[in-house]
Amino acid sequence: MKLHGIERTLLVLEFMFLGAAIASAQIHVGDPIEYRVKITPCDSVEILEPKGVPLRVLPGKRQIAPESGGEIVFHAALFDTGAFDVPALRVVAYGSGQPLDTFLSDERHIQVVSLLDDTAATPRPIKPYVEHPLRFADLWREYAHWVAIALGAAALLFAFIWWRRRTKQGIKEQVLPQLPPAELALRELISLRDKKYPDRGMVKEHYSEFSEIMRRYLEGNYSFPALEMTTHELSLEFKREELPTCWRQELLPILFEADLVKFAKEVPSLSDCAKILDTGFRLVELTRPHEEDATEKQAA
Repeated sequence: MKLHGIERTLLVLEFMFLGAAIASAQIHVGDPIEYRVKITPCDSVEILEPKGVPLRVLPGKRQIAPESGGEIVFHAALFDTGAFDVPALRVVAYGSGQPLDTFLSDERHIQVVSLLDDTAATPRPIKPYVEHPLRFADLWREYAHWVAIALGAAALLFAFIWWRRRTKQGIKEQVLPQLPPAELALRELISLRDKKYPDRGMVKEHYSEFSEIMRRYLEGNYSFPALEMTTHELSLEFKREELPTCWRQELLPILFEADLVKFAKEVPSLSDCAKILDTGFRLVELTRPHEEDATEKQAA
């Protein structure tokens, strides 16, 4: 029998001493079950819960109605679903602290169901698919982390390229210092002297590098393309009045001799190789611009 409302949640079972009527019912989990048991007059009672079933005697005030012939009223509940055979409950009556008698209820069969709907037993109809418009917020929520990773990678790549360019510029500036023509010529003559080409039989290389050093100095100091001129063209250039006569008188014979060493396989002596270096040092020191000359040029 299935009860409804208060009647459904409140199952009344009347247990009579040694012979209550047996009934079957369906209740929900936790629904209180009221017990009424007639007992003999006593000072107190103890209700023993049965073992093997999830039945618990509910706490609360227990009513003893002596006028109804010693009837005790209390409640219990089942806390699991399924069909249960509720065994007899033992009600022990005490007097002066000693057990006077024990009362037994009869056994019951109760069906306990869940408070929630059984969706498996009663499936709901499947709703049709509803298309939603594509929104920017949905795309951003889905791909925001990838956008952040891409921006971070681009920033790192830009920083790496900027650092490489700055490093290359710094190295280039260090490799190509801007030296005055005279300072550069003196350093190159010292380097040529340290190579000691004549001592190793490399006279041609000695004269070739000397000629190139002096031509580069003339080009940087007097601003004409001496490196691209032949020796004959240089002899014509040396006739200019603004050029010191030392170039025509001392360097020009060495350049002609260098042509003979390079193209006619003439072999000069070691002392001649040393003399051209001395001549080169002296001509650069003699013709190098001084600070006074630069000041006069700026003033003019």
